[in-house]
Amino acid sequence: MAMYLGRIPRPAFGVRVPEVVLEPIARAIRDCGSYASFMLSFNRETAPRDVIESTDQKTLYLGHTGTSISEFISAVRSVSRSLNLVVEIEADHVSLMKSVERAIKRIAGAGFEGGLSDEDIAFSLSYIEKELSEAREAGGVDFVTLDTCELIDLSVDSLSDSDVVARYESEIDYSTRRDLERRYVDRPIILASARGCIAIKLDRVSVARLALKYLKSIDYVVRLAQLVEEQLGRAVGIEVAFDEVPVETREEDLLFFLNEIRVRGLTPDFVAPNVGFKKREDYAGSLSHLYERLRRLSIIANFMGCNIAIHSGSGANPYSDKGFGVWHVVREATEGAVKYKMSGVFVQLALEVMSRFPRGSRPRRVYEEIYEAVIDHLRRTVEMRSALYSRELESMLERYRGTMDPREDVFRHYFFVFQCLRDELGHRWLREAFVEVFAEDKDLRERYRKEVSELIHRLCRILGYEGSVYRYSL
Repeated sequence: MAMYLGRIPRPAFGVRVPEVVLEPIARAIRDCGSYASFMLSFNRETAPRDVIESTDQKTLYLGHTGTSISEFISAVRSVSRSLNLVVEIEADHVSLMKSVERAIKRIAGAGFEGGLSDEDIAFSLSYIEKELSEAREAGGVDFVTLDTCELIDLSVDSLSDSDVVARYESEIDYSTRRDLERRYVDRPIILASARGCIAIKLDRVSVARLALKYLKSIDYVVRLAQLVEEQLGRAVGIEVAFDEVPVETREEDLLFFLNEIRVRGLTPDFVAPNVGFKKREDYAGSLSHLYERLRRLSIIANFMGCNIAIHSGSGANPYSDKGFGVWHVVREATEGAVKYKMSGVFVQLALEVMSRFPRGSRPRRVYEEIYEAVIDHLRRTVEMRSALYSRELESMLERYRGTMDPREDVFRHYFFVFQCLRDELGHRWLREAFVEVFAEDKDLRERYRKEVSELIHRLCRILGYEGSVYRYSL
């Protein structure tokens, strides 16, 4: 059964190729006795059916998993019913964005590009309406993560105080400035709890800087929340994400963002700040620094009525668990009140399992075909400087050793390409071969299910999700 889970701590799993990954994940969650969210990122990972079925190369990376919104929702509902499992269906990263290629390049480490024109925003809002319409027709979702990070103006941080004040006074109307200054300027904010005390004091320049940096993003988060309710015809759970902004979230920034959306009538269940995690990389920083940062951000979020969500939860490989000790720190720092998200790791794990089959076996042949096609596509991308090109991708290809190791940087960051490549008739032949080999090879399925089960049991045990269906009554 699919339903809204509120602020219950839980894992959230991306089901990019549900024909392969969904049932093994669902069975492992059932065995753990845990609640969970099943998700796909709108725009990037899933898309309306007509986009998925299109042969237009301009939409090659849009909904790159090849799983439509309606297929995603239907698959989760079907599996949850068959296993008598309570899950939440989440539309992850419903985003205002310029292009899916820019978002993918950002995720792969090519740097942050922000800023949206009025035309970009209008097009993005229209596309989101189309996505939500298909979601509604398929039975709806229970939870939505909103992302307006491309409207955050990071350039403000490099301006002098005098330039900040000048822009603030010229770009933000008097009544808004007056209200902001009444709420924050020289008004010490003390957040005291059994977990510690946080004191934040902002002067006028600090408020001006925060306003210029975040107000447009905040206004559109609220607008997106209203659009979601209008399109779905009912209220759903909300998470706000700005984890993909390439700087660690400061305490005053989180406080300002959450309080300003609260003033506008929106209190999310979860918020996803940048805690120093990178996509498909292990955390390389100090664990004590991570603990203290997470503890303090969690206190702020809790005072504002929400819990922390951790994005980019997958590590460098399916066995690294984001780095030694990281999951333990996440649980301790948040006292277990956390949503932990993982997505690409489950397809990555499937490819690792396939790579270990003997040469000449069918799983290994399909794996090799996928690998060669991905590398070939990326080389042509760099040669032609096409939409997915970045200097970071070019550098990864230069470092590529010519192996078929699933942990080569360029492959583990870009393996998703195989799911979106299409032939002249629009068939995603590699995705189809991937699904087919799992459907027909029992040994491959059993090995994969075992690996998925071990990964999810390890996550749920360390983060304290085991047995949550017995601890929380719905």
